[in-house]
Amino acid sequence: WLHHAPRQLIVQKPRHAAEPKGVFSLRSPARPNPVGLHIAKLVALDIDTGRIDLDAIDVLDGTPVIDIKPYFASTDAIAEATIAGRDEPGQVGPGQVVR
Repeated sequence: WLHHAPRQLIVQKPRHAAEPKGVFSLRSPARPNPVGLHIAKLVALDIDTGRIDLDAIDVLDGTPVIDIKPYFASTDAIAEATIAGRDEPGQVGPGQVVR
């Protein structure tokens, strides 16, 4: 469906914002060059190799991940989601390195 997304769109007004924002600062798949969006669980992070491991992401092996945004319960709204360091002490989270 990405090839049907509007490509001229540069500014959008998200439902949670009072003012329009540039599409590159938003989580919208409607961009001049459309991208797929997915919420995934971070399983491992290795800063030295630049590798991240994600669980249950719907892509082919080796598909590049071009951007990572934090999970926000107010906009992402996944009922069973947890946030490492807050909901699951000892799990992989920001600033932690798994080797």
